[in-house]
Amino acid sequence: MTDSEKLDLLLTKVQGMETEMQGMKDEMQGMKKKLDKLSLGQLEIKKEIIMLNRKISDTYDVALDALGTSTENRVWLEKGTLA
Repeated sequence: MTDSEKLDLLLTKVQGMETEMQGMKDEMQGMKKKLDKLSLGQLEIKKEIIMLNRKISDTYDVALDALGTSTENRVWLEKGTLA
């Protein structure tokens, strides 16, 4: 095998490695885009959880107020007075 043939063989291998590396870079960029989308999705989910938590707290507060009001009304009705 001549030096020229050896160099051609090496060049072919290097070009194959460059092609493979470019494929890996493209794949990594695709994964980065997916990770970015997942991060945005997590932020949206976090916002929705916060909103649900507020709604649950508000509902709990309304239920406590209603319980207190019904208890007060029952006491007033039993006493026969509405003050």
